[in-house]
Amino acid sequence: MADESVVYVHSMVCPSCGHMSAGYMQVMDGGRLASKCERCGTTITQPLPEHSVQQLPPAAFVSPVHPHVHVRHYPGLYVQPKHAPRFDFVDLARVGFAPRNAFPSLYLSTNLHRALAIVVMFSLLSAIVSALVTADVGEVLGYSTGDALAVAMQGLVSWAVSFLAFLVFALTSASVARGVFGGRGEKSSTIMLIGYTYPAYVLLSILLLLIFTVGFGTLDLTDVQNWTGSELNQAIFWGTVLLLVALVGLMWLLWVVSRAISVANDISMGEAALSAMLSAIAAGIVYVLAGMLMRLPMGLFL
Repeated sequence: MADESVVYVHSMVCPSCGHMSAGYMQVMDGGRLASKCERCGTTITQPLPEHSVQQLPPAAFVSPVHPHVHVRHYPGLYVQPKHAPRFDFVDLARVGFAPRNAFPSLYLSTNLHRALAIVVMFSLLSAIVSALVTADVGEVLGYSTGDALAVAMQGLVSWAVSFLAFLVFALTSASVARGVFGGRGEKSSTIMLIGYTYPAYVLLSILLLLIFTVGFGTLDLTDVQNWTGSELNQAIFWGTVLLLVALVGLMWLLWVVSRAISVANDISMGEAALSAMLSAIAAGIVYVLAGMLMRLPMGLFL
């Protein structure tokens, strides 16, 4: 990554005040170097010398592109040799309660293909559980061939839209982390680590669905005005439980996802949380629009 590399030069001259100095310059796109004049703050640019040695910036280096970013939050992580990639189920379990330890380990021990395999597996599990919990078995058994095909197509569309939203969320997180907070912006690592948080999202979704089914499954939601006192109390109780679990679960999920974004992009947890929230908005918009567009032709032909 260009934004992560610096080159030590023995002579750089400020075009504004003429001050000459030696030091590190940041490698930019197009084979250019950039730095800030230590006297007046003017940006200095010059061509990248041939046979120059690029290296990671030292801890005290101040980026001319994002001058507020100069502290490495995970020092030494990105220069370590990676292990042979594997499915790391131990760290997958640790993601939920010790993400600060799990994600640096996963960064060195897994790869993009395995992370995407986990996303596909758990997204399919989510779709299957959702269908089993929400569908009436008696009605399903009585479906015609056309009805069964419609249900299958709806499940396929739901899975495809969810997978697309996941990719949009991860790619947006990497872009925001780099463009706004001066992070690494490494898209493959961001997708890889966020992929290991997907099981947590699926488990929370299933838990909320089960709570809703248990609490409201016996109530007629189309005839609320005729509920008895006991039915109203039941709805209030389970509605409160659902709301509390949802709030706690979303805070937990934000904590886990933020750590994944933080490790992948070497930014603080606060910056990663903001990246996650902005990315969630983008992914939500894509989910709604893509779902509408993909379900439209299905409704016309089935």
